Amino acid sequence: MAKFRYLAADRTGKQKEVEIEAQDAASSLRMLRKMGCVLIKEVERKEKTSLFARFLPKHKFDVKNFADRLNPLLEANIPLEQSLGIIEDGYKNPDDIEVVRHLRKGLHEGKRFSTLIREMDDVFPPLFSSLIEVGEESGCLPEVTKELRRFLKESKDFRNFVLTSSIYPAIVISVTLGVLVLLFTVFVPRFAKIFDELGRQMPLLTRTMLNIGNVFQAVWWLWPIVIIGIIWGVKKYRNHHWFRMWKSKIVLKLPIISGIVISIEVSRFIRTLSIMLKNHVKLLTAVTVSKKIFNNLIIAKDFDSIESELYKGDKLSHILKDSLYMPQGSVAMLRIAEESGDLGEMLERIAQESEEETRVKVKRLLAFLEPVIIMVLALIVLLVVLSIFMAIMEMNVMK
Repeated sequence: MAKFRYLAADRTGKQKEVEIEAQDAASSLRMLRKMGCVLIKEVERKEKTSLFARFLPKHKFDVKNFADRLNPLLEANIPLEQSLGIIEDGYKNPDDIEVVRHLRKGLHEGKRFSTLIREMDDVFPPLFSSLIEVGEESGCLPEVTKELRRFLKESKDFRNFVLTSSIYPAIVISVTLGVLVLLFTVFVPRFAKIFDELGRQMPLLTRTMLNIGNVFQAVWWLWPIVIIGIIWGVKKYRNHHWFRMWKSKIVLKLPIISGIVISIEVSRFIRTLSIMLKNHVKLLTAVTVSKKIFNNLIIAKDFDSIESELYKGDKLSHILKDSLYMPQGSVAMLRIAEESGDLGEMLERIAQESEEETRVKVKRLLAFLEPVIIMVLALIVLLVVLSIFMAIMEMNVMK
């Protein structure tokens, strides 16, 4: 049973909010009419959240998990609306239930499944709605959801690979920062106190380390403010065009990371394009949908002219040849595929090779970062130890 809240007018014309518990939206509306009320509008429930909760990451609907649940039901010839009902019963999170309930309600109202998916563009990626539409028109919805399921699984596996590979460097960086804070705020100041009590001047290196520690201690309150300000700014402006453009430019200027970002963006574009073409989507439509996959606006701008060039009659390989980010080896493979008429399969092969190359680049980056971080930490510790050692030697000389 679910709860529905409506703004309705009773027999006297007085408006009031009515909360009804029913199996679905249609049943709740029938109960509302039996109460003698006329529906004005549905009221959305807005839960109050604390200031601390606003900074926590919001629950995100797992599209892959949804596809994993939907595909077996459709392959078992269970009707779509009934399949969504089974999926809704299997969810426990209220936000997940609300998403599926919205889809079921739209189907009851006579809307197409692909239209409902497209309306929820903040939940489902553009590829999802486009392929669902292809499945509806061709009558092959189970096959299309199977392809979506595979694509989402591979995308999630790649994200998990990057996340898992980043755990060790993240731990090393955290330990490094902790050690630095202890060195500059605890150990060096204690030696400085000893020199002050003896009335002697510290060596230059020791004084330098002490000044650094004093700066850390004097402005300690500034670091939480800076961190909270950065988090707030990113959450507020991350969807603004100017912020996304600035972030895109910065990322592409980083020496090693830029190559990884380009590989990820291009491989996702090619993978999406291959899925669309393998499901008999027209090339122009497939390119239009696939371009929405780009997160980096600079890279996306480089692919802006593809549709207009295709409309003029140019081949895809000829258009991508002038791209700044498309590997020329992949362009050569595309040219062969266009001649053989097997473009979808070739694009999938190119995407697999690009993803494998990206994994290698990520491994190399992390393998490079680990010794660099350790060497930096060792150098700083060496400087601190030298400053303390020189101070001790100075004390022995002056005895």
